[in-house]
Amino acid sequence: MLITLTTDFGDSEYVGAMKGVICSIAPDIEIVDITHGVRRHSVRHGAYALQAAVPHFPFAVHVAVVDPGVGTERRPLVIACEGAYLVGPDNGVLLPAARRLGLKQVRHVTSSALFRSQVSSTFHGRDVFAPVAAHLATGVKLADVGPELQVWTDLDWGRAEDAPEGLRGQVLCADRFGNVITNVGAESFSRRFPPNARLTITTGKVTFKARVARTYAEGLPGEAVALVGSGGYVEIAINRASAEQQFGLREAEPCVFRPA
Repeated sequence: MLITLTTDFGDSEYVGAMKGVICSIAPDIEIVDITHGVRRHSVRHGAYALQAAVPHFPFAVHVAVVDPGVGTERRPLVIACEGAYLVGPDNGVLLPAARRLGLKQVRHVTSSALFRSQVSSTFHGRDVFAPVAAHLATGVKLADVGPELQVWTDLDWGRAEDAPEGLRGQVLCADRFGNVITNVGAESFSRRFPPNARLTITTGKVTFKARVARTYAEGLPGEAVALVGSGGYVEIAINRASAEQQFGLREAEPCVFRPA
């Protein structure tokens, strides 16, 4: 059995503390880091990172802690999916991954017997989510974590739409290289824009030119390119530079791709 971790904790002691709790409950469990480089407090970035990675694992318990609402009334969740359990806060971070895997049921974690004996109001990653994941990995039944829910916080970034002004979508997030990931899928984009086509892209209040490329390296110095990234979504990128910084792109902004 595997437990994976996705957080915005960076290179910090918080990651080690979570691993220590898991090892104290399930010493034979393998722990895999998906990433701890999620942008601080960015639930959307965490959700994207998680959903991009989970299909590539065998059965695992995936823990995601991007939790700016820690200690508030937001609920801890376990989501049962095809081939996985997802553990994390009820703020939407788990939902894109759950839908991609095949969501089966959502549980509100209320069994305090699965938590650490003392629960900090500022570190549920260590005191709630890590021990719950470890107990699930060692055989605790899903029904024993708490009641099933019918309503929870969703995060659905939708799909791009054909519109009179072009192909309309939204910015999901940016990766650590400054490549801006949109919700525009490969099929709809490729149907509208052939390789090397010239584009005009509008995001928020910014409009700029770009070219359809296959790889980042096809872009000339300073040239914006639009390409299908490894996650299956269209990215806006600049070869060896940050499209996010150059164009001031922000999460959840609308974006429109149209012929130049």
